Amino acid sequence: MKRHYLLLLALLGGCEVNADPLAPTIGDSIAKQDYRLIVQAGRGEVAPGVPAEQQKAAKARCGTRFLEGFGDVIKPGQQEAFSSLLAFATEYNKQMLTYCYQHDKAK
Repeated sequence: MKRHYLLLLALLGGCEVNADPLAPTIGDSIAKQDYRLIVQAGRGEVAPGVPAEQQKAAKARCGTRFLEGFGDVIKPGQQEAFSSLLAFATEYNKQMLTYCYQHDKAK
C-alpha cells in the first residue's frame, strides 16, 4: 500500500521518482526514444488517458507496452494496486502521447 501511495504522490507531484521499479518513467523512456503507450492487458488493450477516438491511431503510431499487474482481471484485495497503476498509466500516456507525436513530426 505504501509503495503505491508513494508512486501516486510522485506522479501527482510531477517528479521523475519511480517508486515502482517495473514502471517506466517519462524521462527514462524519452532518453531511450521509447515512445510506447501503456495499455491494459486484456481483450481491448485500452491505453488509459488517450481519448477513445484516438486509441487506434495513437497505438499504431506510438506502439504499446504492458505493466505487470495491469490487466482486465482484478483479484480480490488488489483494487488499490490496480487503481494506482491506472492513475500512473493515465498520466504517463497523456505525457507520452505529446512526445510521440513530436518525435513523429521530427522524422
